[in-house]
Amino acid sequence: MTEQHILDQLERVVEKEYIFGVRHHSPACAHAVVQAAEALQPEAIAVEMPADTKPMLPWIVHDDTKAPIALAVAAENTQLGFYPFADFSPELAIMRWAHRNNVPIHLIDLPVGAPPPTDPDEPAAADSVATDTDLQPSVDVDKLVSAEAWDTKVETLAVGARWQDVRRAALAVGVGTRLAKPDVDPYHARREAHMRARLAELGEKTLVVVGSYHCLGLLDGEPEVPATVSPVNMSLVRYSFAQLDSRSGYASGIRDPYWQQRMLGITSAGVTDLINDVIVDVARECRTQGEPAGTGEIAEAIRCAHDLARLRGLPNPGRREVLEALNTVFSYGSVTGRGRIVAQALQKVMVGDVTGDLPPDAPVPVLEQQVRAKLAELGLPSKERTATITKQIDPFKGGKDFERHLVLAQLAVLDVPYERDRVTGMNRGFESRSYSATCTFDSSTAATLGMRAAWGVNLAQAAKTMLAADLATAAGDPASTIDVLRKAASIGADDALCEATQLVENTLVARLNFQDAINAIDILIGVAGGREPAAKLLRDSTRDYCTKVSEILGGVVVREIAGIAGSDELEHARMLGFAAGLMETHSVSIQAAIHKVKVDGSPLMQGAACAIMPDEHSAAFVGSWIDTAGSQARQTSYRRLVGFLAASRGLWYDHPIMDGIVDRVSSLSDSMFVQALPTLRGAFDTVAPAEREQFLDRLSAQVGRIDATLMIAPEQIEANARADVAARARLAALGLADLRFTPAMRWRLILGAEPETLDSAGGRMASALDELYGTDTVSKDHAGESDGRVHAAGNGPSQLGVRQWQEEITALFGADQLQEIFGKAADMGRSDVITSLDAESVRPSVELLTTVLNLKGALPESRLRQLRPLVSKIVSELSKELASQLSPALGGMANTKPSRRKSPRLDLPATVRNNLKHTVMVNSRPQIIPVTPIFRAPERKVSPWHIIVLVDVSGSMEPSTVFAAMTAAILAGVNTFKVSFITFDTSVIDLTGHVEDPLELLLEIKVGGGTNIAQGVRYAASQVTNPTKTILVLISDFEEWGSVNNLTHEIAALADSGVKLIGCAALDDDGKAAYNVGIAESVAAAGMRVACVSPLELTRWVREVIQ
Repeated sequence: MTEQHILDQLERVVEKEYIFGVRHHSPACAHAVVQAAEALQPEAIAVEMPADTKPMLPWIVHDDTKAPIALAVAAENTQLGFYPFADFSPELAIMRWAHRNNVPIHLIDLPVGAPPPTDPDEPAAADSVATDTDLQPSVDVDKLVSAEAWDTKVETLAVGARWQDVRRAALAVGVGTRLAKPDVDPYHARREAHMRARLAELGEKTLVVVGSYHCLGLLDGEPEVPATVSPVNMSLVRYSFAQLDSRSGYASGIRDPYWQQRMLGITSAGVTDLINDVIVDVARECRTQGEPAGTGEIAEAIRCAHDLARLRGLPNPGRREVLEALNTVFSYGSVTGRGRIVAQALQKVMVGDVTGDLPPDAPVPVLEQQVRAKLAELGLPSKERTATITKQIDPFKGGKDFERHLVLAQLAVLDVPYERDRVTGMNRGFESRSYSATCTFDSSTAATLGMRAAWGVNLAQAAKTMLAADLATAAGDPASTIDVLRKAASIGADDALCEATQLVENTLVARLNFQDAINAIDILIGVAGGREPAAKLLRDSTRDYCTKVSEILGGVVVREIAGIAGSDELEHARMLGFAAGLMETHSVSIQAAIHKVKVDGSPLMQGAACAIMPDEHSAAFVGSWIDTAGSQARQTSYRRLVGFLAASRGLWYDHPIMDGIVDRVSSLSDSMFVQALPTLRGAFDTVAPAEREQFLDRLSAQVGRIDATLMIAPEQIEANARADVAARARLAALGLADLRFTPAMRWRLILGAEPETLDSAGGRMASALDELYGTDTVSKDHAGESDGRVHAAGNGPSQLGVRQWQEEITALFGADQLQEIFGKAADMGRSDVITSLDAESVRPSVELLTTVLNLKGALPESRLRQLRPLVSKIVSELSKELASQLSPALGGMANTKPSRRKSPRLDLPATVRNNLKHTVMVNSRPQIIPVTPIFRAPERKVSPWHIIVLVDVSGSMEPSTVFAAMTAAILAGVNTFKVSFITFDTSVIDLTGHVEDPLELLLEIKVGGGTNIAQGVRYAASQVTNPTKTILVLISDFEEWGSVNNLTHEIAALADSGVKLIGCAALDDDGKAAYNVGIAESVAAAGMRVACVSPLELTRWVREVIQ
């Protein structure tokens, strides 16, 4: 292809004065096409829009319609056609002009309802959605159609240019693109044939506004119109710049719409002002996110943009020059670190926050009409003020049951408030296939459907469009991606499911944590195994792919088991039970991993591992958890039992290991049982009421049943009582009278069941424990299977005041149980109990301290003042205990010098060397007499070392936060080196000023929120002045919300500079924690040592580095 041939073809189009080629979103063309109409005064306007969308034309050009808006169109059984409009859309600009000047408007593109193509390889009609990619040529073409052809040849040159010059430039790009790809696909050929046919019917003075790519195609070829056109559904909906931006995942967008809006009709002087405003606004956004960007950077970026324009021979800088200048000056050419901050600032400044509007009397969106009709067809509420309906749905039956299930799933994907409640039955711990759904159609349902109308004309289209948008904005976040995976599986959205699965396989495998991996496997196995009802809508190849990826994720689960071995999260114990299902595919590795948890894990996870991999000793081991004494031992047993019950997944009541617990409970003395009761009640309160009732049924031989309707004569009751008294007297004579709490009473107390059958002492104990237990949401009877023998969660308000409850606990269970019970009550939201604890008699513990600190945001200042003595006492005692543990490791860290002045520290090696001449023989053995002992005296010399303690204060890091504060304060006490204390979640707070006072430090820390580790490390790096004499201690579970690449980049930069790095996945007295193994391995590969350590181990490491 020669340049002359391109120019000849261009001249053919340019000669047709009334053909105006445009890009579908172009400020230059939107302004120029109106100027052309003013000059040519055409008799009619022809626009490249589907001919069957004309009924919506009056609303598109309505005076009260405010752009951006979008027209959603679809025929029966076709994909969605989507046509967004902004003020800078040439089609909207010329139609508005025609409306104002009473000029007829003709829509000439192929109707959406045209028959589908007979060629199976031809694209479907919905693929005709106009996009800027229609104008993107291949890379081999002449510079006329290079990648930035439109911006450089049209938009930038259009400022201040005549409309004729803009038209010619636009036609040049379109003609060049078409000649670069001479083989027009069949669908576009059909569209152009239809446009030729419609133009043949119009007069010569018709201004034709079409995509510049199609202009050459209008000159040659036969006209053709479809024989029949099917009816279509249309909705005109409000749109926003956020949706219009092409990076949002929505169709037919353009990058940086707010920039495009401001370029509409702009002058050369206006361009200079716009560039200045944009760069200043980006700098302001960067500063709000903590990145320095001042007048120097602003001036340099402005200069750079203008220099780039001059080098490229452009009259003014364009969008490309501005972005390159910002990337060069503000982010130093990096796409990570500062580059990410600049990108976020550009998102706000260049995309904008503008939403369109429609006239009040605009037609009801087709999506809402379709949903109402479908709901009515399925016998579900479809109108406001209709009765709420509860339907029993079995989706696996097919027919209308499956349709109902699918509609409810699609509405859920769209976040439409319709299904108010769902109750799913349980069978041996597993959900049944059917459920009952309670549904209501009210004003919020209609309003949300109106908001979702931009996404499709029926539920299936809208749901798939929303999934595509969600996946585009997930940005590689595991939780968001898995949420899309779940939603796509629930509605059988094949493309979205495949795309999300590919993202999991190719991008997220290295950073998935245990919980995310289990959730993803559960979804994929549900699809592959047909457990998901909508799986039948998927292709066989999709289900096979789900199977393949689920096997890959099995390896991720094995890897991450090490990360949850030290966890104290109940959800991790439950999910470890799901991991047992991977035994078939990862037999050796998963058994080894679970065995390690069983031996070295936290008490909670040890119990979970016992449930999954029992052995011949398990029954005795589990039974031994019951009869422990002492507060710490009770807590350990409690967590083990909770883990066992959670990992059993609703099957614990039939588990053989429970025999060991039953036997041990029966053999306990009354006093030991009373000591163990609060712990046992708390453990069994974590399982559902129906499961506890099934366990009662299993124990019916021991527990017995009480028939509430049984009528017994008073004489018989008196006789039975006399017999009981006589029997007890005989047992007392034999020394066997310790049977006040029978096995039946014991299990009713433990399970919180049948309180009406207890005697007065048992009733008091049950009431005292009901004040605490039974309030966890886990205990709610979601499946509706409980028969009421177990008191489910939230049966009523508290019946006892704090003082009365305190007296009851002390009288029934002993004073040593009070702190544990009140601590759990505070954790469950009853904050009034903490202020009743006596600061002098309280037993210091990290658990109690974290409970009290969590109340900071829930109590008024007057109540907080009451707690301060309690917190001070706990922190003081814990700090003293920790300091005594660390003192051996701290030896040698402070600078000292030899001295003959007496001090507490004797320098033994120097004393021996200095007194070798003072030896005497004692019993034929030489002994040294220390005539001149040598001591170690503190040296005033200041060490150059700087220790930076960087602490993750997200919600899962509470215990480590406490130990970090106390350890930092103890290190700061070694006053020869500098200690900084920095906390972070999604923001960074420097608390170095409080580092010497652990109490003030802990009161300033606010635990909770997300995690941006990279941001915290970046701030810590800014505090480094001498890298080779700096130690960075990062305390985090490595659950990074942001980019892992950014994190490893920051770590690697610090390691390369010489900073000594250690990442503590936990910092507590056990050295056990839950953390993300995949991300921890990436951080370790970047140069940071990662381990779960105790404060003592951390202090030893710091000493080794310094020495």
